[in-house]
Amino acid sequence: MKILVLRAELGEIKEKNVVEGDFNNVLKDVVMKALSLWEPQKSDLIVVKHRHEINIKLPIKKEQYDLYSQLNLRRKGDVATIEVLIYLVSFENQWIDNDIIDSKVFLVAPYIDDFISEKIEDLAKGITSPERKEEEEKEVEEE
Repeated sequence: MKILVLRAELGEIKEKNVVEGDFNNVLKDVVMKALSLWEPQKSDLIVVKHRHEINIKLPIKKEQYDLYSQLNLRRKGDVATIEVLIYLVSFENQWIDNDIIDSKVFLVAPYIDDFISEKIEDLAKGITSPERKEEEEKEVEEE
């Protein structure tokens, strides 16, 4: 099985690998790598399993249909939606009220195709984006 492993820091992809192997073993290896990078005095170490929805503009090719139909493929109008299982391994973060702001993370997901990989990269950038952190801080100040 091909597995996408991303490391994102402050809105940038620092590392991108597509590895072959058992998903659980690759995930555990990534968690061990995150453990070695984690500073316990600075933040929590968090592993979260998440089903992420990705929208795809229709039409799609037959090969894409064959791949995506295994991922809870749904259609609404001219958009198809699939669910991708993603593990987020956050090793640098901070809590603001009840929200967590991630600065450095690994994302581990099955490799499906280049298009889906790009969407997952965008997610990783968005999760760790400094702008997201600033927006959260502004909301706290306004309250």
